[in-house]
Parts: sequence; C-alpha cells; structure tokens
Amino acid sequence: MKILFLFFLFTGMALAQPADTVLLNGQILTGKDFSVREALAVRDGHILATGRSADMRRLAGRGTSVVDLQGRTVIPGLIDSHMHAIRAALSFATEVNWIGAATLGEALGRVRQAAQRSRPGGWLIVAGGWTEQQFKEKRRPTQAELAAAAPDNPVYVQWFYAWAMLTQNGLDVLKLRRMPTCLAG
Repeated sequence: MKILFLFFLFTGMALAQPADTVLLNGQILTGKDFSVREALAVRDGHILATGRSADMRRLAGRGTSVVDLQGRTVIPGLIDSHMHAIRAALSFATEVNWIGAATLGEALGRVRQAAQRSRPGGWLIVAGGWTEQQFKEKRRPTQAELAAAAPDNPVYVQWFYAWAMLTQNGLDVLKLRRMPTCLAG
C-alpha cells in the first residue's frame, strides 16, 4: 500500500510541474499504438502527455512555449540515424542531385549547369538518390552524354552501390586507362 501511495504522490508531483513545450491543434502521431492525438506536452526532452488541446494547455506554465500547429502533423521522436554528414560537407559544392529529374535530358542539364558554375577540372559527383526507372528513357546515361554535358570537368555518377561511371576526364585524373570492372557493374 505504501508503494502505491508513493507512486501516486510522485506522479502527481511530476504532473504539477509545467511543460516546457505544448503543441496544440495538430495531428500528433503516437508510436505506441499508432493513434493520432490533437496535442502534446513536453518537459525536459520527454513527452509528458498527449491528448486534447484543452487538456494539454492546462499543463502549460508561465515559461512554456505554446505552438499552434494549425492542423499540421508531428511525428515525435523521429530520428534519422543514417546520415552522410561528412560526405555531404566534403562534396556539397560538387554534388549534382538527380532526385526528381523526369528525363535523362533534365538530369544531364543539371550536370551542365553544375559544370558552368564549377571551375574547369573540378569534379562533379552524382552520388545517388536516383534510378533509371525515374527517367522517361528508362536507362542510365552514357559516358559520351556525361562528357558532352561537362566537357571540362571529371564526372562521377553512382547508381546505388552496384554501378558507377566516370567520364574520360575522370579516368584521366585518376590515371586509369579503363573503367575498373568493380565500378563498371
């Protein structure tokens, strides 16, 4: 009985402390039962409670940050644990993104634009995030197409971890006479 009394005492004390942040009028997706709640209260980096906006507003104090989500969705605790921060920082100025390109012409146009912004001899890298199935032509670019898009730049294009292509400029910079079979896929 004593343990039960202490549990309720400490639970009541915890709820008596105001939330640091309260999110109202939204769609809060919960991971526990995959339900949707209207509001969320947070204290010390942890979810204090979820429920109706009126109930969560009562958990706010003077210093609480109250955010009206205006119907927007929140997914608490979503953490991207697979990121390439170092690669992104090292290649940000050289990387060409093909995500969303509907045709090979559009993708090669992005390489062409990057080449115009780059210094001659500067690497251009398409490191992923694309598939030939996104292109109307349903194929990968050719070495000649890449070279035509960026004649003064070495270009490296990677498709998942299964295939990569370098332009002749790229092979020359790396002092390779032909594409290694481990990259040619």
